[in-house]
Amino acid sequence: MKNETVAADGSRAAVLEADPSVSHWYAALHVAGPLDPASLRTAWRTAVSRVLGAGAGAGTTVHFTDRTAPPLPAPGGPVVCLHAVRLAAEEHGLLPAARRDAVDGGDFARLLDALAAGYGAAAGTPPDTDPLRSAAPGNAVRFDWGAGIRRRAAALAAVHGTVPAAVVLAAFRALLHRHRGDHGDISFRELLDQWPLPPSAAGLALRSVTAYGAEETPGGLHLELDGHPSSVGGALRYGVPHDARSAECLLEQAHVLLDAALDDPCLTIGRLPLETPDRLLAALRDADRLLPPGSGPRPVHLLVGGDAGDDAPAVEWDGRAVGYGALRDRADRIARHLLSRGARDGATVAVRMPPGDLRVAVLIAVMASGARLLWLGTGAAGERNRAMLRELRPVCMVLDGDGDGDELAGWYVRELGGRLLDAARARRTAAPADAPAPAAARPDRHAYVAFTSGSTGRPKGIPQTHAALAQFAQWLGRQFAMGPGARVAQWVAPEHDPALCEVFATLVAGGTLCPVPDRVRANPDRLVPWLAQQRITHIQTVPSFARDLLTAVADGAERPGSLRHVLLMGEALRGDLVNDLRDAFPGVRVANLYGPTETIAATWHEAEGTERGTVPIGRPIPGRQVLVLDGDDRPCPAGVTGEIVIHSPYVTDGYLGTADRSAFRPVEALPGTEPGARADAGWYRTGDLARRRWDGALEFRGRKDFQVKVFGNRVELTEIEAALASHPSVHECAVVPQANESGLVTRLTVYVVPHRGADGTGRAAAREWRAHLRRHFGPLTLPATFREVPDRLPRNAAGKIDRSRLPGAARPD
Repeated sequence: MKNETVAADGSRAAVLEADPSVSHWYAALHVAGPLDPASLRTAWRTAVSRVLGAGAGAGTTVHFTDRTAPPLPAPGGPVVCLHAVRLAAEEHGLLPAARRDAVDGGDFARLLDALAAGYGAAAGTPPDTDPLRSAAPGNAVRFDWGAGIRRRAAALAAVHGTVPAAVVLAAFRALLHRHRGDHGDISFRELLDQWPLPPSAAGLALRSVTAYGAEETPGGLHLELDGHPSSVGGALRYGVPHDARSAECLLEQAHVLLDAALDDPCLTIGRLPLETPDRLLAALRDADRLLPPGSGPRPVHLLVGGDAGDDAPAVEWDGRAVGYGALRDRADRIARHLLSRGARDGATVAVRMPPGDLRVAVLIAVMASGARLLWLGTGAAGERNRAMLRELRPVCMVLDGDGDGDELAGWYVRELGGRLLDAARARRTAAPADAPAPAAARPDRHAYVAFTSGSTGRPKGIPQTHAALAQFAQWLGRQFAMGPGARVAQWVAPEHDPALCEVFATLVAGGTLCPVPDRVRANPDRLVPWLAQQRITHIQTVPSFARDLLTAVADGAERPGSLRHVLLMGEALRGDLVNDLRDAFPGVRVANLYGPTETIAATWHEAEGTERGTVPIGRPIPGRQVLVLDGDDRPCPAGVTGEIVIHSPYVTDGYLGTADRSAFRPVEALPGTEPGARADAGWYRTGDLARRRWDGALEFRGRKDFQVKVFGNRVELTEIEAALASHPSVHECAVVPQANESGLVTRLTVYVVPHRGADGTGRAAAREWRAHLRRHFGPLTLPATFREVPDRLPRNAAGKIDRSRLPGAARPD
């Protein structure tokens, strides 16, 4: 069957002329609001009878479907047909079609006018309104790709027994495949042979092409081809959330892809380029913030105080401030005690202390001793803590006291033969006279070891160097003005490496560090007034907890009037949270930080203006090249999702206790670069997914291991969570896949903490949440079971949602 694009020009009064060899007329109309099926049937039957008479046959039937590519009137059958396609709960598309061998263009245009008038009358629509309108949005970017493309498309079309427009539409379909994350293992020829879509439906099929810098929403794009015999041209119409820039970029990519496909139609969809070589090289240069070798700062313990004087407040705790001079003196004395207990380059010192200025002095002391730091929380002993101690076997554990009653400290002494150091006593007493002097810490030696959850359930030890910590701490302190006058909340738990970064970023910049008391840290109702009372200017936290802080403010907690910087990390960040933070704290700077423990951090983005949808993770932090690569290590074009791969001298040199280097496998070659050009820089394959927006910023797209297939459809769990979180009744949510005995995912369990009314009941139920997801994902089947969580989703020490603890935390809805 030969198809050519035919579309209403906005008024439905004229249908664009097409190649005379095509077999059908098409149109695409839009119904906003509830659809009245009975009125639609009546209007269609009346319009067909009035315009075409009895010759229309069975074409007066209205077919209701969820397909955006319904069948066309077949030769010998009805001369017209009408399909109603459900796009959302109160949004439908109407796809009328007619056989050209039986209906001319004028009659088809009159048929559309009669349908609109009849439906309006039958449905009781006011006479000055148009109940049916062209599905194509009003804004448009026109294009003309010239006669050369037309000739080459015609030649390929002739081989496949179709028309040039089918070749162009196949190129857009290929583009759609790439933007949806399907890198494609079929050739362009095979795709062209599979092309059954009526062109108006093709416009609707493009509705799920992603929006860059805005949230994905159904609709918004519609491709029209002019059908000119000597050129390929037309318009890409767009609506919210698209804009002229995104439409132009999509057209540029389609043009590049089509040009390559016409050169070699046997190339697979995944091999067809979407960007010119020059544009690709420019994107690679933009992603490269590597610094010259050897340009990093000295270790952090040598930088403490920055430009602040000795009397400037370094740490404020329990109503008293400790100056930088006093803090350094305490750290020096404690470091001598550590050295007397075996601290040295290559050894490990564990720190397990409550918050306070003494703990900060101990952290500096460990760095000065040359040993690597293992910072532990003060909670229950736990198998995780024991596993970390077994892995590293520290020469010493530093406590605030003698360790009586500390189960973990006792186990460490009994099982590992460890030694304890009471920091409070060490601060007051001189170190042994024979204690060795500290050796100069080399930038390439390990400063600390952080542990993250491994896929086997065993924590993975990740060492980081003095150079990496110093470079990031110095950048963070400068970028966010943590110098004199700043009062930085030390909120992140010790088990999470950003805690170390916020400590030393503040101290290196010369600001005042304000440790958050344990009884306050995880309770937003207590933390918000504490921020106000302490005149905090900076806080680093995760987005879900920032939302809890806003709830506490809305419930009447004292507003932190001094807050000027909110740094968010660890979770995907939505624009509505950024906007709400700005409303609650006028003048506040909101930044989104991204990066794995293996590189400390990688990218950052400062939110400016009104944010919509998912806030990007931004551009590389200095000292890093951050790439988005496909499965063959090729750079992904803008808009195409791939894996984040980081190239940097600050990549960890590997996981402790394992020879597995798969995550650190080098990228052998990149366009425009020589292999091994930066021998000092390592590679880390994060497993995180992202895409490059049109403006060059990166947008986080979840994790490779959060992608599952449900009934053959690839589903990104974080996308489901983001979609559901946009419902006004949802406070927070998480999705967990459920697999059968064969390992196939057959169901999704969605855990929801709802906003509650004054009577304590949720403001919505599972039925509304399911309908909300259906509006976002269209006809895609999501076999979801909703479970309501009464209070908060469980979290790990880093403040992130802990999915492993979800089943026991919820009750069925």
